[in-house]
Amino acid sequence: MRGCLQYLFQISSQYWASSMWRAFYQGSLALAFVWAVCKAFPHIPARVRCWLYRLGLAKLFLQLFAAPQIDLAVLPRTRTVIAHVVSYHFAEQIPTRGDLARGVGGPLMALWIIGVTIGVAGVAIAYAKARSMALRSVSVRREELDAMVARICRSMKISCLPELVVAGWASVPMTLRRRGRHVVVIPLKFLAPERQSDLELVLAHELAHIKRHDLNWNWLPTAAKILFFFNPLIWVVDRELGIAQEMACDEMAVRATRSKAARYGRVLLTMVRPDREAGSTWRVATASAGASAEVIRRRLVELGHMQDPPARRVMASIVTLLFMCLLVMPFQIVEAPRDGLPRPGVSRIRDKIYISEPWGEKASLDGVTIGIDFEPSGK
Repeated sequence: MRGCLQYLFQISSQYWASSMWRAFYQGSLALAFVWAVCKAFPHIPARVRCWLYRLGLAKLFLQLFAAPQIDLAVLPRTRTVIAHVVSYHFAEQIPTRGDLARGVGGPLMALWIIGVTIGVAGVAIAYAKARSMALRSVSVRREELDAMVARICRSMKISCLPELVVAGWASVPMTLRRRGRHVVVIPLKFLAPERQSDLELVLAHELAHIKRHDLNWNWLPTAAKILFFFNPLIWVVDRELGIAQEMACDEMAVRATRSKAARYGRVLLTMVRPDREAGSTWRVATASAGASAEVIRRRLVELGHMQDPPARRVMASIVTLLFMCLLVMPFQIVEAPRDGLPRPGVSRIRDKIYISEPWGEKASLDGVTIGIDFEPSGK
């Protein structure tokens, strides 16, 4: 029985190593491409950047679950490159991916299970923290406040109105999820009469999170961070996706309230938080408008891009999304097949035997006698 379990563990670890490696490098290529495109073209609308990052993260899961992909055999084989650069004998001594999977697949899978367990525990703690914050809040019922929320919901076409609560511990507005329902937390300072106009803008921002289903979509980067916690690109893209979501909500809030970008920017400046409190690692339970000074600066710059010509923004959105969907998602970059390389051949010149290898090199063996007649078969 023990031997059977060890065999099953060895087989599963090899399959895990193969799947994770494929998802790691194919997904990393897609994420690096998306990140480079978003950095090179900052005028791409934030809502489109959100979808680009989500598609890049989806590439990881397509590879992990072996979804059908079209191979682009454009990479040279690793052994071929090493044989050309170093030597054939050195290339022969390098273990194959199968050997590595058999040798270190088991220990690596055990470490991966520990990392996944820690990630799942982090998500559970985030939900417990959100529940605790909701319990420390008090429901607020004001006629003018309810009318304001209803008006914004009609403008954004939100059918289910969220529950509004007020909390003295909250420094910035945030959206929580409690028992399957969205809860918008309002800081006490925004209930002052002189901040009534600011309250409308921050409520529009939080309602934009609900309209865009950001808390639901945040499960995609969360699952990617849990399963691929060892990939630094995942954490970079998760941070960029969170900023893009906030930018998209800013734009939606400005349009829904028909306010000026400058006025909204002044409200954003009041929600700067220290870096250590700027955001949560797991955003599946909460969404907050508060951010660090650097993130607020980037959001203010994005507000300035709202003045770009609509035709330019629409064209940029269509081109980038089509390029991602048609040229990145269905394809995977793989090594050239071994069958495409020249096969080993043997030829005799004088007293040496030259063996032509698939890497294009020739290894000579001196003083070797073989009892084979190399005369052409036509003679």
